[in-house]
Amino acid sequence: MNQQFNGLDTEDVISVYEGHVFVNSKTFTVNEFMAAIKQANKGVLGEVTDEKQKWFGEGLDCKLLKPGAKTWQRGKVRVRLEFCPEELEVTPEVNGNNEQNGSASPLDDIRKFADKAN
Repeated sequence: MNQQFNGLDTEDVISVYEGHVFVNSKTFTVNEFMAAIKQANKGVLGEVTDEKQKWFGEGLDCKLLKPGAKTWQRGKVRVRLEFCPEELEVTPEVNGNNEQNGSASPLDDIRKFADKAN
C-alpha cells in the first residue's frame, strides 16, 4: 500500500467502518471532526485560548528533532486530518471489437474511418 497521505478539505465527508471517535456518527465532515476535537480539547484543558486555537489553524511555533538529525529544526506544528487511499488494482479493459480486428488501440478504428474520409 502506498503510504502517501493527503490533506482533506473541511467539507470532505468521511465514513469510518467501526467506532465513534469524537463524533457521534460513523459518517461526518472534516469540519465536524475538527469541531469535536476542539470541543474535547476544551473539556480536558479548560477554556479555549488563542494559543490552543493555533493547534488547529496557523500552527504553533515549535522545534523538531528527527532521528539522526544533528540539530533542531524550527517551524510550526498543527493538527490536521489526512487520508491515505488504498491502491486499486488496474486491470486492462478488453474491447471485443479490437480483439477481433487486431487493433492495438480503441482509437485505431476511428483513425481508419477518418483516413477513408480524406
